[in-house]
Parts: sequence; C-alpha cells; structure tokens
Amino acid sequence: MAPRFYVDSDFQSGCTIVLPEKPAHHASRVLRMREGDAAVLFDGKGLEAQAVMHFFADRTEAEIIAVQKSQTESPLQTTLIQSLVSQEKLDWILEKSTELGVSKIVIVPAARSVTKLDEKRLEKRLAQWKNTVLSACEQCGRSVLPEVIYCSKLENALKEHKSELNFVLAPAAQNRLPQEKSTSITFAVGPEGGFSEEEIALANEIDYKSALLGPRVLRTETAGIVVLTAAQCIMGDLL
Repeated sequence: MAPRFYVDSDFQSGCTIVLPEKPAHHASRVLRMREGDAAVLFDGKGLEAQAVMHFFADRTEAEIIAVQKSQTESPLQTTLIQSLVSQEKLDWILEKSTELGVSKIVIVPAARSVTKLDEKRLEKRLAQWKNTVLSACEQCGRSVLPEVIYCSKLENALKEHKSELNFVLAPAAQNRLPQEKSTSITFAVGPEGGFSEEEIALANEIDYKSALLGPRVLRTETAGIVVLTAAQCIMGDLL
C-alpha cells in the first residue's frame, strides 16, 4: 500500500503540486521515500490522487497521475457525542472511531468528567484532536476527515447533532440497540462513571432513547468503539 498524505489542494491529473512542509518532511525524512516512489494524496473531502514523488533540495513535489473519489466511506452517517475524558483515552477514541468510519465526533464536558479545559488549553487540545483524526485517516485509507467539534454544554451538543436515530448509553437502561435500518445515527457516551441521572433524563427529554450495550459494564473508551462497530455491522459497511 502506497503511503498516504493529506494535502488541502485541488487535484488535477497531469499537474504537479509542491507538498506542504509536514507531509514533505514525513515523506523524505521519516519514510525515506525515493525519487519516483508512488504515493496517494487525499484532500479530506473525499478525493484522492495517485501521485509520483519528486525530491529536490528545497522542496518535495507530487506529480498527479490520476484522481478518483474515495471508495472507503461508510453509507451510514455516524455521530459520536463523547464526554470529555483524559487525553490518553480521548486520543484512542478519536483514532479508533475514525478507523470505524465515524462522520462526526462531538466532545463535551459532562457532570462526572474529571478532565477540565480552560480556553487556552482547549485551543491546543482541539488542534491535537484534529491531528489525531488526520493521522488515523492517513493510516486507515479514509479520504474524508471526520469533523471534530467541542461543545461546552451537553444540552447543546445533544440538540445540535441529532440524527434519524439518537441514543444515550446508560448501564441501567432496559433497551438494547435496535436492529432497524437508518442512514444516520447519533450516540452519546458518558465519561468515567457514566452520565448522571439528570443528564440521562435531559437526553430523554430531547428524544434520545436510553440504550444498553450487553450485560457487562464497558469503560467509556470501549463503549463508543463498540457501539460504532455494532452500528456499522447492522447498517453500515462492516460484515
């Protein structure tokens, strides 16, 4: 599999583009690619280009051979509303949910979130979160960058990011995930310790159904990944 690089550019067959500093450094210094090696560029919006690499002392160029639409996106639009957790756990959630085809990740503080972010730290973290998603796309073969959004209030996150089907995960819930088909689905996952009773009641008022993922209690970093996998198996492109 040829190395993949994100480049925010218009791709046209027969054209040559100069790679930005980050992918140029990764190609030449990290991967140690050679003159004439093949690579795949993607624009983050669904297009990818087959390219040939050319290395010079002051720049790295990619000669575009062909352009095509990505074939790796799921037909199911999935939104994961993930409560704020530690950076290590959140990085893992971002990476794995991207691999599973998530369309949008909304990060929001919850009542039991241990991690707190002020405005200065938030700006840095948001850039880091987006970079984690970008790197995951390069690795897994996706050419559409999932949205990464921070929302300061759970109520706003729930209202603004609803889909055809909407669920809040709750260990005490009586209902399992449905087997019905849909084109879009939103899941809300609590932090360590789960959502509070008040938060679950709030979600229910906004027409989110409480749902249970099997008989065992899952960690917050496991729950979102499991529910995305289940949704992709039932309605998406897994299995």
